[in-house]
Amino acid sequence: MNEGVFEGFKITGHVGIDVKGKDVVCAAISALSQSTLIGLKEVMHLNVDYELKDGLLKCHLRDKNECAHTMIKTLYETLLQLSKQYPKNVSVRETEVKK
Repeated sequence: MNEGVFEGFKITGHVGIDVKGKDVVCAAISALSQSTLIGLKEVMHLNVDYELKDGLLKCHLRDKNECAHTMIKTLYETLLQLSKQYPKNVSVRETEVKK
């Protein structure tokens, strides 16, 4: 974050509540994070650097945009709620971007 502004996100790992393909929490996190990426890239047409592979989704905005910040903050707040419901399986942390 830069002065309270979200510039991207990184989702790693698997939740591990159930086997792959049946883990609803993992599926929820995957759907939320991929929806955020699609919204930023395909709907808002922002310049986004991203990497997507099994167990990893990294997204960094090249464009600064208030709506994009709001989308990523919404993802963050939703993941915080999931981490409270599943504290042994989901963790959320903020990292400051150094320039």
